[in-house]
Amino acid sequence: MFDIADRIADYVLRWPRELFVLEAKALLAGAPPSLGKSGGWVGEVGLLLTEAFVSETPAQDFENLDSAWPVSSARAKPEVDDPWGSATPPHKTSSFPEREFLEQLVATSSQFPEQHAPKLYYSQRMAGPTTHVPLVEPDLESAQREWVAAINDFQQRGYLGKAAPDPCVDDDYSGGFPEEVLDTVITDRLRQRGLWSPRPESWEEATFFDLVEIFHDLVARPRQRHFHNYNGCGWHYSNFTPRPARILYRWTVNRILTRNNIGVRLAKSGEDVGRLVSETDDARADLVEAAMNTPAPARKASVAHAIALFRSRNATIDEKRSACVTLAGLLEERRALLKQELFKADEGDLFLIANKFGIRHRDAKQKIDYDTAYLDWIFWWYLATNELTDRLLARQNGDLPPHT
Repeated sequence: MFDIADRIADYVLRWPRELFVLEAKALLAGAPPSLGKSGGWVGEVGLLLTEAFVSETPAQDFENLDSAWPVSSARAKPEVDDPWGSATPPHKTSSFPEREFLEQLVATSSQFPEQHAPKLYYSQRMAGPTTHVPLVEPDLESAQREWVAAINDFQQRGYLGKAAPDPCVDDDYSGGFPEEVLDTVITDRLRQRGLWSPRPESWEEATFFDLVEIFHDLVARPRQRHFHNYNGCGWHYSNFTPRPARILYRWTVNRILTRNNIGVRLAKSGEDVGRLVSETDDARADLVEAAMNTPAPARKASVAHAIALFRSRNATIDEKRSACVTLAGLLEERRALLKQELFKADEGDLFLIANKFGIRHRDAKQKIDYDTAYLDWIFWWYLATNELTDRLLARQNGDLPPHT
């Protein structure tokens, strides 16, 4: 097997690790039975390696497998004695080294470093933390510049080719240039012209956020490409698939929004996936992902709806209260489980809070004069408790170890 242990430094991921593994496994699932029948599959793998890694080394190693693939000691010996010292060329140990190479990359993916912001240089390190003033105010202008640069990169890599393909020199250009097509798409969705072509220097916040969400829906990753060299035409892309492109888009845009302290991010899951929601810390984001993994379809839909209601960037107090009511109702369905697994008083207190304060029934006896931060606390508490009941049931069913 090809050994990349000494080349890890050249295998730096430009993509998030899980996305590379997702796309590599998709290619492996569709791999032909042998190299002789590979057709365009080898080209698809080469394109993946070119996109997913920072350097060209992985793609070059893949391309040079014929000379780099190791040989077994049994097959490396000369098949015929030759007084001149020559030997029959050694045989490769695999009939399909390209597939085995990709399988090894998947197996080794946890060792690959990911591309991050450059490390601090000497003067920056020596300045010390006291001289560093963190950015507090949101920088919408900078976020827009970085986002436009990211969109240009997506477009150059063919990720907008499904919605607005680049014209070929052999065509009559009747479909319009990509910028014009994109402007038409945006106009159809926002009922406002001139937001993309000609592109303004900046947008109002609401318009910018609309565009961020629209382009999430437009991107699609091309898994195939071919080069048209006539008259400098360039690459043409095909076999588009939205899911990996949207994962990469969310990952890219969320880093831009966080870097510029915008306070929102694109949701990664749930019924509001691809829509901007209020930013939370990593622990709460992980809780959302865990709570969304509930195995019961009906509960999953209710949890997703409650999360979407609560974390909307324009959520009202009533919408947040409604989200809490939904989660309280889901806990009510598992009250017997909570009573069995927790102390009885603790189980009762869960529902006392929802019933005594103005969350569920809203009658005259309930307390309603409290800070809205209370709704934040109760939502995350109830969401965590719902996720806890999933784990308790899984443990009872033997799907989890006793102390998990």
